[in-house]
Amino acid sequence: MFLIVFAINSPLDEDFSHNLSILGTLMYIFTFAIGAGPVTGLIIPELSSSRTRGKMMSFSFSVHWVCNFMVGLLFLDLVEKFGVGAVYAGFGSVSVVSAIFAYYFLVETKGRSLEEIEMSLKLKRESLKR
Repeated sequence: MFLIVFAINSPLDEDFSHNLSILGTLMYIFTFAIGAGPVTGLIIPELSSSRTRGKMMSFSFSVHWVCNFMVGLLFLDLVEKFGVGAVYAGFGSVSVVSAIFAYYFLVETKGRSLEEIEMSLKLKRESLKR
């Protein structure tokens, strides 16, 4: 996203700016597909109990698709009001904040049983209360 903002706002050659914008868009799509994109379907089931998993999955996917719909619905209005660079900078900022949140608040689940994950979550909750 920030590469696109740079391409839009920098005084570069027009063809180079267009190519840089395309590269930024492709990089975003690829990194989203291997990073943040599948999180809703992978992290939520691992961090929820079997009793509440279905409800949490349906809620998280609903929020996910409502947010996707709102971005698609409001994108052109936001671009008209704030400009393309500002809109992409806002999207990039949300991505950075999401990555920081994931780094500090999500527990590692690879190769761990549900009981171990639940114990890690309890310890994390207790440390946040202090």
